[in-house]
Amino acid sequence: MSNRPIIDTLGFAQKMRSQDLRLKLTDFTRLTDVSAIVNDLIQANITGGIQQDGKSFIELKILSGLTLTCQRCIGLFDFQINSRSRFIITATKDELLEISQEEQDINTILAETELDLIDFVEDELLLALPMVPLHEEGDCERPQLLDERSDSISPFSRLKQSS
Repeated sequence: MSNRPIIDTLGFAQKMRSQDLRLKLTDFTRLTDVSAIVNDLIQANITGGIQQDGKSFIELKILSGLTLTCQRCIGLFDFQINSRSRFIITATKDELLEISQEEQDINTILAETELDLIDFVEDELLLALPMVPLHEEGDCERPQLLDERSDSISPFSRLKQSS
């Protein structure tokens, strides 16, 4: 994507803006490094606002389907992502540390004048991926060994037949 969407995080939140993104695999450089195949599109929505306590936030919603490689059987499987994350925007590093120490379940980001939304979405996608991609228990396909195939003759039996 040649025209990357960039926002000023505090301005975006304070003006209560919203932006929809429809992204493809070619938009992500790090996601392709982990061998995830993106199905069609990744839809993301970024919304800014101000909480009741006066803190500015950005909310990121991602809807996507990825095809991952199972590390157990090397087969492909679909992995759905339907995530929603809220990030409190802080003006200083000290405020960021203070909020993250108070409440562990709150995401915080430092205010930026130029936040690349594609990189932001890619960061969240990478965090949503399983550490070790695996089929659900019992869903792995057992690979067929060459001599188990009913439609082909074992190479060793061919050698026996030729002598």
